[in-house]
Amino acid sequence: MNPTLRYTLAGFSALFLIGAFVATPGAVLPQWRAEFGVTSQVAWYFNLQLLGLVLGVSAASRTARRHPLFAAAAAIFGLAYLAMAAAPAFGLVALAAAPAGFAMGVLNIHANGLVGDLHPERRVLMVNRANAFFGVGAVGAPLLLTLAYWRSGFVLLGLLFIVAAALAWQAPPAARRRGGGRRPRGRVVLPLLLAVGLYVAVEASLSAWSGTYLTSLGYPLELTGLLLSSYWLLLTLSRLFVAPWVAGNPLPRLVELTAGSLAVLAAIFWPPLAPLFPLAAVFFGPIFGTSFAHIQSLYGQEATGGMFYAAAVGSSLGPAAFALIKDPRRLPAGFILLGALLLVAVYAAARRSQSS
Repeated sequence: MNPTLRYTLAGFSALFLIGAFVATPGAVLPQWRAEFGVTSQVAWYFNLQLLGLVLGVSAASRTARRHPLFAAAAAIFGLAYLAMAAAPAFGLVALAAAPAGFAMGVLNIHANGLVGDLHPERRVLMVNRANAFFGVGAVGAPLLLTLAYWRSGFVLLGLLFIVAAALAWQAPPAARRRGGGRRPRGRVVLPLLLAVGLYVAVEASLSAWSGTYLTSLGYPLELTGLLLSSYWLLLTLSRLFVAPWVAGNPLPRLVELTAGSLAVLAAIFWPPLAPLFPLAAVFFGPIFGTSFAHIQSLYGQEATGGMFYAAAVGSSLGPAAFALIKDPRRLPAGFILLGALLLVAVYAAARRSQSS
């Protein structure tokens, strides 16, 4: 196989499987609650995932070498999935979240970077295509894990990660970058980093806990999986079709989108409208990519690293905090709070960017 094609497929497949992993909790939390009898203990899964994720981002940020780190991370991810599938108790599932989080941190950086380096003339197009595969994985995983027993689904996902590891073997190092870019200004960058963290927190929390909320209202488990897949599908489509509109006036239009998302989160507090939660994805879709592009255009690639740390914190602490809400019917209150804070952060970023 042509090396460029092989390593491109490695990057695409890694992001596809990361998307599946991110969407996994929303599909399996009701099954874990039924099988293991866990409630607030679920927070350990997300906290240990956060610990691993931060370590993985740190490890990947410190080296330009992708071999053997890329392949090893994919293999670790696969073994973590297989360990969770075989776990007799939830504590072992939570423990396996730590190496899975580490692998996700490594792959988030190097999978995107590898695709970009392989296609320097079409970098933006190809990286966006790679992230579309993330969305496809996030769409497919809830369907798989609600229609099939979660342990069987985890075995399949674990084996697919082993295939990705084989494709990534001997991946080329990161291309050297020339210096440049202005020194990042905290008053502009920090609100955007906060917005990224809050966006990922509300997205991950909605993905993880929407199924629990809907089943508490009496909606069938099969419907929750279908709706969660619809959420990720709309998120992917938004990145393809809404993002060009946002590009015309990025931060002010992000403010408008964030306000729209808050309206959706408020609406689902009313039980008859709860199944409409996937509509929030239409407004969320362009947030991460637009923030990344804005920081990179102002200060260069080096300044974007903080986004991964902000995303790591948001993706783990957000869902973990929701484990403290004892009554599942009150979960939308948390969604609304995060959505309101996100709107404030995006508005602050837009105002400070205009005045800088």
